[in-house]
Amino acid sequence: MASTCMTSKVPLSDLEGEHWNVRSSQRTDILKQLKTVLNDVIGSVTVSPCFWALCQTADVSKLESMIRDVSEMPKASVTRGFLEATIDDSDFVVDRWLQNISVKSTTSSMRRSSSASDQCKARDNHRCILTGWPNPEAAHIYPFCLLRAAQREPRASHRFWHLLGIFWEKERVDRWKAEFFRDSPNLTDPADTCSNMLSLDKTAHALWGAGRFALRPVALSADRKAMQIEFYWQKKPAHGKDEIDLLSEPETSRGLYDYDDGEGLSCITGKRGKNGQPKYGALVSGQRVTVSTDDPDKRPLPSWDLLEMQWVLQRVAGMSGAAEPSDHKREDSGDTDETLVDREAPIRRVREVFKWLDSMPEEKKFATDLTPKLALQ
Repeated sequence: MASTCMTSKVPLSDLEGEHWNVRSSQRTDILKQLKTVLNDVIGSVTVSPCFWALCQTADVSKLESMIRDVSEMPKASVTRGFLEATIDDSDFVVDRWLQNISVKSTTSSMRRSSSASDQCKARDNHRCILTGWPNPEAAHIYPFCLLRAAQREPRASHRFWHLLGIFWEKERVDRWKAEFFRDSPNLTDPADTCSNMLSLDKTAHALWGAGRFALRPVALSADRKAMQIEFYWQKKPAHGKDEIDLLSEPETSRGLYDYDDGEGLSCITGKRGKNGQPKYGALVSGQRVTVSTDDPDKRPLPSWDLLEMQWVLQRVAGMSGAAEPSDHKREDSGDTDETLVDREAPIRRVREVFKWLDSMPEEKKFATDLTPKLALQ
């Protein structure tokens, strides 16, 4: 049985109430300085949504370093080029994370590990860790698309990790990397294990893959048999995809029971009503779940470091608006060897299911409410 004694290991970048996407006073002070630098160097205080979102979750120490590095550059042209390149490249980080990219198929492509998937599901008792529904899918924390890209597109993989190093401290980025790259400098040999996987039902998997919610690791038992994770919906941003002021406030995730378009997650409570019908609840931002394992060596818990990486990048995707559907529909090209990832397809299927349920007469609906409004107690 897993130990119930947990050690808190809250991510270091979570200042004050920032886990609710409420910006801390310390970060605000630094961003005011960065805004002044932007105005002096490039003559603008507005930036791309992705760069803005990265600044809301980055290590404050790295934002301070950015300001210091810019102030020490000898030539104005070099300073301007550095800032403009960093702002422009920020979209690349989010697109890669959300698998919103073209990837080439090759005969040597990395294959999904069925054994790792089986170990993940066995560890989680073949149930979604969030909702408790059976027959889950093994969902990658660090996207499988990025694992494959490490082999086929090593330069792009290096670029992705280099950009992360601009916003997060080297020690942290190295920890993230070490979870699946056996030889950290060699980014072409990633490992695919169950520590990079979570059991999620189809709906949760689709919403997670589209950046609709983020998972925050908060505590780990000393025997590595139990971990507590908090769930946070990411509110649909009010801003569009045009440039925004660096000091614009993020939308808080506090008190959310679903995503703005109405997709919620109903979960099993283990309770029953007077008539014997099972009761269900809705996952709410801040709700805590426990993931456990009976064998931390053969079926290890999800990696703390990868969950931490996911925690910051999922929030970047949500805040920036990159998690929203693209303005154009991507289609596969029949005369190339590229596979275009349509990450909105699962979301469309989820919406279709909810619309179908809403259209049914009350007497024909399931006995349980699939979109409850009450949180679990």
